[in-house]
Amino acid sequence: MQRTVRDLLSSSDIKIGFWVNEFMTPAIGHILRSAGCDLVTFDMEHSGLGFETVRAALRSAEAAGLSTIVRPPSKQYHDIARALDIGAKSLMFQMVDTAEEARQIVACMKYRPRGIRGVTTQHFYDRFTGGALEPKLKAEDEATTMIALVETRLGVGNADAIAAVEGVDGLYLGHVDLSVDLGIPGRYDDPRLLEATHTLAAACRNHGKHFVWDVDSTGELEDMVRRGADVIMCGADTGTLRDAIASVAGDVRRRCSRPV
Repeated sequence: MQRTVRDLLSSSDIKIGFWVNEFMTPAIGHILRSAGCDLVTFDMEHSGLGFETVRAALRSAEAAGLSTIVRPPSKQYHDIARALDIGAKSLMFQMVDTAEEARQIVACMKYRPRGIRGVTTQHFYDRFTGGALEPKLKAEDEATTMIALVETRLGVGNADAIAAVEGVDGLYLGHVDLSVDLGIPGRYDDPRLLEATHTLAAACRNHGKHFVWDVDSTGELEDMVRRGADVIMCGADTGTLRDAIASVAGDVRRRCSRPV
């Protein structure tokens, strides 16, 4: 049975996540699960990967018992609807700047009367089952979760209002884009980034939402957990693979250069 992010978030334990941008292979879900991850986020914004590839990756991850999040290529309705209809239950959205924008996204994810999501049946989202439609739609609305990436000064300023929106389940600081927006690209030790992180953490506490934090971001892990971070993203496939290969290759090269 699929373990949704909603199921995962119901636990008070720390949840460990990982980004996949490139290597959506049939084995990736099992590799991440065996490494101790609880969830995987498939990135369609920066990867160029299509929905057919992500659909197969979702099935692989679910078979491994891994919860899944998809970041669609845009915040437009057609991308949101397709991501949900291929079976994604949790979506993450880039550059959420205002509460109104968050409400519009949530509406695209929910069926009437809560939203405007179009209805189809016997697709991946309902595992091709038959049966009464009304309870099926209600169950789908309850299962879907929305994570808002806050990546600009405007978004940080509106963090409390965004967190207050019904249907927003968590906030995640996009520290790279925010550093660029602040005019300090890549300077993750700048106190303004740490202040923004604290702002998001407080907004999540104020409204009972989940605070998602990245180990490559600003701040210290222990402090972020004390501030309420319960979903910790611990890397991405491309960077992790590159660093691992560089470490081994560098060590081999150094050892081979020593006098025999």
